[in-house]
Amino acid sequence: MSIRRIAAFALAATSLLASAQEPRPDTFAWRATLDTAGHQGLMRVPLPAEALARLQSRDAGDLRVFDAQGQPVPFALATPPRPAAAPPQQTAAIRALPLHAAPAGSRAPKGTLQLRARQNGDRQSVWVQFGDAAAQQPPGTTPLPAALFDTRQLAADVGGFIVRAQLPPNVPVQFTLSKSADLAEWTPVPARGRIFRFDGEGAPANDRLELSAPLRLKDRYLRLDWSGQEGVRVESVVGLLASAAPARELPALVLPAPAPDGASAVEWPLGFATPVSMLELGTPRANTLVPVRVLGRGQPPEPWRPLAQAVVYRLGPAGQESTNPAIALPAVSAGTLRVEATHGVRLEGVPLTLRVLFQPVDVVFAAGTAGPYRLVAGSAGVRASALPLGMLAATTATAVEALPAARIASVDVAAAPATGGPGWLPRGVDGKTAGLWLVLLLGVALLGGVAWSLLRQSGREAG
Repeated sequence: MSIRRIAAFALAATSLLASAQEPRPDTFAWRATLDTAGHQGLMRVPLPAEALARLQSRDAGDLRVFDAQGQPVPFALATPPRPAAAPPQQTAAIRALPLHAAPAGSRAPKGTLQLRARQNGDRQSVWVQFGDAAAQQPPGTTPLPAALFDTRQLAADVGGFIVRAQLPPNVPVQFTLSKSADLAEWTPVPARGRIFRFDGEGAPANDRLELSAPLRLKDRYLRLDWSGQEGVRVESVVGLLASAAPARELPALVLPAPAPDGASAVEWPLGFATPVSMLELGTPRANTLVPVRVLGRGQPPEPWRPLAQAVVYRLGPAGQESTNPAIALPAVSAGTLRVEATHGVRLEGVPLTLRVLFQPVDVVFAAGTAGPYRLVAGSAGVRASALPLGMLAATTATAVEALPAARIASVDVAAAPATGGPGWLPRGVDGKTAGLWLVLLLGVALLGGVAWSLLRQSGREAG
């Protein structure tokens, strides 16, 4: 082979590799047309969960904005994945005041206060002792599965409670909350969650009750009631102060049914590299409780990494069922999630549902007259091209969160994901990229063969 032909071959291979680094809109798996409503200048568009679930790079590197002619448009990520928010501020511990049923017609003994409360649907007299909790209880009284808390001096709104209590092991205890200004009329306080502590090191546990809305307890009393479990003794509660600003809703995606792996495990192949912040793991089957651990890994050769321990449950009568809260994760990127039952429980016959939640990502881009613009996501092997946010933000006096928002007008999803490739390829390498590298390797091998042939020919001539 002549040197000229070899050079032509190498130039062609280099051109192919260079063209692969300049992706076109149709090489992305998810493509959306943006409606800018005629705005010019910087705009922002929240990235939907469907686009986040197509990304093949942890840092959203395979995301682009193109104009109507297919030319790339400068953009930046306004809200890249960030560490978890700081834990909420807490109040001082508020001591529990045990409640006791008062005999009919009796008067409250010295040092106690009589109040009215409903127990098992019946309104009855209840005694509470505000003084020394260790003092002897009045004779003839019966301890109730309830406790009173003097929260009249609590000025700040609370969004939940930490319940410090002695619990029976391996039993989720349901608490109901109510508030009152006069210890006579009580208003229910909607709360979510059950308190439990399973046996074993690293076993699932929960000591928090989440409120549906911020609660003001200034000049009010709080009461906790529980039923159905022996051995519960509440010692105190700690209020979790409500956030001043409501949390932004996280993009969420419901995954299809998992693949079973034996009687005690199921797996969800994710197919994306976007970090997952939370999991809403649940079951539609009534009166179900399964302690589980969640694991993840990138590719099948990699070992499973433990991510979280939790209890999946749906308990209570129809229409009044309580379910487990979402599971927080350390912004993990995994190719597959695995859920295993623990404590000898089986998953066989227990349907599980999974909803993944991502941290919000806003795409800030420069809009002009070259629309309509297209936002695309999901193409393996594409290099990141997002600009630093400060570079775009410095061009305007408007805060990023106040920029006009573009609307996603239509979405086009590739029939076969652009990220797909033969099963034997490593994660993040598609068939086209592998083919180009194969061409280069063949070129190197060809050059080596030609050099070896020339050396042998030179040796024969010298001999």
